[in-house]
Amino acid sequence: MKQRGQVVIDKILDTAERLFYAQGYSNTGINQIIEEADIAKGSLYKHFQTKTDLLIAYIERLHGLWLNRMEAALGQVSDPKGKLLALFDHHTKRQEERLFGGCPFIKANDEAFTDDPRFSSEIQRVKAQSKDFIKTLVEQSGHRKLLSDDELADTIYYMLEGSIVSSSVFKTAAEIQGAKRVIEKLI
Repeated sequence: MKQRGQVVIDKILDTAERLFYAQGYSNTGINQIIEEADIAKGSLYKHFQTKTDLLIAYIERLHGLWLNRMEAALGQVSDPKGKLLALFDHHTKRQEERLFGGCPFIKANDEAFTDDPRFSSEIQRVKAQSKDFIKTLVEQSGHRKLLSDDELADTIYYMLEGSIVSSSVFKTAAEIQGAKRVIEKLI
């Protein structure tokens, strides 16, 4: 059973996640979060002294959820090369669920306009872990060696990131699936 403090933190983060993604960090006020989370103002500030503290906690939590979802999705695929392609299917599904709203980490990075080095560091950590995750899959894949492991990992990372951005512009999964077809030829 969750302790009262954790219940409040979860309510705050659930609300912040929904609002930050839907309307952006800069367009979301603390008072709106307090109202929609149905908590007291003091409760928010007890757990998050500043809006930037809340943003960082949101990114950390979202990253943990991202990693768990990714591992669960890829855990259903036994073929090592298939895992690389499943990355694109997983991101297609996530973008469809989000109505092609784009990557929440990139969205936050692009519009938060905070000079707090903790925020930049957290976003960089998230993206570096994503690259490392892909590199591990590449190393295990037994790919055709048209590219080195590092080159293929970078290519997959850039194709995935770029296709997610492109899918948010064109509002279609075709962008991500097109990137998948290119990667399929390389592995």
